[in-house]
Amino acid sequence: MVGTLYNKPMDTPKPDKLHESLNISKYRENWTGRDGRKVILRPITSGDKRIEKELIDGLSHQSSRYRFFHVIKEASEEMVNKFCDIDYQNEIAVIAEYDSNGEKRNVGVVRLFIDPNLQTGEFAILVADNFQSTGLGTKFMETLIDIGRERGLKSIYGIVMAENIRMLTLAKEFGFRVGANSYGEVAIERQLSDLSPTSDRKID
Repeated sequence: MVGTLYNKPMDTPKPDKLHESLNISKYRENWTGRDGRKVILRPITSGDKRIEKELIDGLSHQSSRYRFFHVIKEASEEMVNKFCDIDYQNEIAVIAEYDSNGEKRNVGVVRLFIDPNLQTGEFAILVADNFQSTGLGTKFMETLIDIGRERGLKSIYGIVMAENIRMLTLAKEFGFRVGANSYGEVAIERQLSDLSPTSDRKID
């Protein structure tokens, strides 16, 4: 997982103004994991607050630390509102919706916050513990790069805990430049000007 984004300054838009005149349906697609489970990748909405909270609250301590750099035992209302009430101009978030015996679950999310310069963007990826090793992290990385290019960004970057070897390995597989370890954190960055495709990977 890549963090943290929670402290990014942003104005929470009014729910009835969300997504106005924006074509966010292009971020929706069906996807099947390596284990055969099917999910719907789609933009997060203000109606997803319950399942977003359940995702965060249900993380293992390790997954919570990798995403938020500390353990969050219970997501606050403020956090959930900030993660779900977004405008899709400065921030894009795509979740993985899974039907678990008729009950809707959020099993992962990729999030991109576009910097004010409109040239770069910081991202975060989170995958539920029981959906790790299914290829969902890889799929999220492909989605992230595609969105960054579609938005005209020159590069995307993130911060990863140095002990999160799986995420750092995935970043290298996707052509990210991996910086030096600084107080347990590593900056990763990928230029988007090249036209190399986001091909299938074996690491997630």
